[in-house]
Amino acid sequence: MDTARYAALFQAEAREHLAELDAALLALEEAGRTGASPRDTSELVATLFRGMHTIKGMAGSMGYGTVERLAHALESRCEPVRRGDEAVHADLLALLFEGTDVLRTALDDVARGGETAPAMVGGLLVRLRPPVSVPLAPDPTKDALPPSGPPVAAAAATIRHLDVLLVDDCPLKGVRAMLVLAKLATLGQIRATHPEPPRWQDETFDGRFRIVLASHVTDEALEQAVRSVGEVAQVHVRVPAGATQAAQQGARAAAPATARTVRIDARRLDTLLDLAGELVITRDRLLRAIEALDHPDRDVLRAARDAARLVSALQDEVLQTRLLPVGQVFDRFPRLVRDVSHELGKEVAFTMEGREIELDRSLLEAIGDPLLHLLRNALDHGIEDPAARVAAGKTARGELTLRAVRDRASVIIQVQDDGRGIDRRAVLERARAQGLVAAEVQQLDDDALLRIIAHPGFSTARRVTSLSGRGVGVDVVNTRVRALGGQLELETIEGTGTVVTLRLPVSLAIARALLVEVAGCAFALPAIHVTEATEYHESLRGHHTERPTVTIRDDLVPLVALDELFGLTRSSTPERHDGAAGDRHLVIVDSGGRRAALLVDTLVAQQDIVVKPLDVVHGAAPWFSGATVLGDGSPALIIDVPSIV
Repeated sequence: MDTARYAALFQAEAREHLAELDAALLALEEAGRTGASPRDTSELVATLFRGMHTIKGMAGSMGYGTVERLAHALESRCEPVRRGDEAVHADLLALLFEGTDVLRTALDDVARGGETAPAMVGGLLVRLRPPVSVPLAPDPTKDALPPSGPPVAAAAATIRHLDVLLVDDCPLKGVRAMLVLAKLATLGQIRATHPEPPRWQDETFDGRFRIVLASHVTDEALEQAVRSVGEVAQVHVRVPAGATQAAQQGARAAAPATARTVRIDARRLDTLLDLAGELVITRDRLLRAIEALDHPDRDVLRAARDAARLVSALQDEVLQTRLLPVGQVFDRFPRLVRDVSHELGKEVAFTMEGREIELDRSLLEAIGDPLLHLLRNALDHGIEDPAARVAAGKTARGELTLRAVRDRASVIIQVQDDGRGIDRRAVLERARAQGLVAAEVQQLDDDALLRIIAHPGFSTARRVTSLSGRGVGVDVVNTRVRALGGQLELETIEGTGTVVTLRLPVSLAIARALLVEVAGCAFALPAIHVTEATEYHESLRGHHTERPTVTIRDDLVPLVALDELFGLTRSSTPERHDGAAGDRHLVIVDSGGRRAALLVDTLVAQQDIVVKPLDVVHGAAPWFSGATVLGDGSPALIIDVPSIV
């Protein structure tokens, strides 16, 4: 078998199973603390066993010996717990946590084409050996009959033959067959397989196999379980001639439709999105050209509008294919929080909210590191150690929350802790010492506080540790969020806690924007920041303030003349889009509660734009977050509102 073709698939599925292992171990640790029921504990152990079992089978089929041995050793160590011969205890959990870490390292090594250091693996394999009185779990990749789920009472079980056929273009058919086997092992006892599992790894294996299962689960449930693995073309469940029919009685619900999923290279989605974006631009140019005709042909105009509607629908579908739940990023953090809190000697209850909220795939890939920094900061700087919390009248166990919320055209992600909060006085003193604030500044509001702690190199830590002290955490977060077209916000109360908010667009590729003209140049303002637009009159301008302002419904709002800010030269009488002389306009924008009135020459239109990345010269003013191409083919810069207000 040409394993190189399937390496990416193996890595993706193995990491999914590793995430399940981490979640099960964390749940077992929490169950031990809260005294969960034995039934809940046994289900978690079964989840561990299945994950290790599946990774072992997949690694065996790929020829990854080290990964296979590690997974087999972890599975064997869980076997006595699964049988009820050993209770889950702290030492065992610590060993399993260590084992999954080494297994993850081994996966990383094979992904790079390397091999894990024998010293790291050998000692762990020895410590993973079960107690002498407990036999090792058999290896299903080498035996004809692999271990299956809990024993099934003979009176309740019915022997079923499950004939399975994988789809023709299924990659790594042997691995997929092992996944089917592992799934069915949780629903009964595997009695036989035809052909035997070792033959599933042969080049001649065509994806057709039979599993003989003893189970009390209905035929429909078994079929659904097999199809849930994916890449399954046919499943036929039948009772062999002469088998007991007693357990076949009972209601049989209709099998629900099973959604099929396909793994696809992410680069193809990127290309598809780029093409959809070009279609959007071409659509706008086509409509503009047709509508500019004195007497456009009605049939041509109708066809163009139909094409525009289909392009819009295609654009929406492409965007939907790129949306993924934030849980795919969130799920990596419970293990991180557990490890860091243990390292710091702190007790932390970590909760996640809004895992189902969806974001563009490219955004998901980009927010992982910022969230990592924020969580580590909350654990290190925010949440106190148990003794300090009790002395402050709090519970010994701190609370850390990671949540996602949909807000109009944006997604809000928050990291909240109930720790000590940020010491504004300490920040102010350090900022004065570094010359970041004037000597006469006596207090810092949340915005000023954020600007200071996000300054490169700023830190109040007295010493550098593996977690903090280098002054790069918040700086990295702020830089990355701004690069994504989002903004960072901070709320903190000393002694109560801190909330850091990331406000992000749903997609980086296509956004709603207000197009404006300034000194004959076109610019795009993200609609997410625009609250209103109005005509500008000199009477609105404030004359008794240090900085330019305008009065908007009795409120003084800072005034920003974009032509002056950008250094553009404009004529004294701006022309409107229709060629007539016209007044200038104000666009009121909001970013994290900070408002500004942007003075522009012309309001052009509000439309969807295709966002293109913009490479700026190092050290240049951060006024623009990207660029776009308008319907007439001309370019326009996208204004980064948070950098202006």
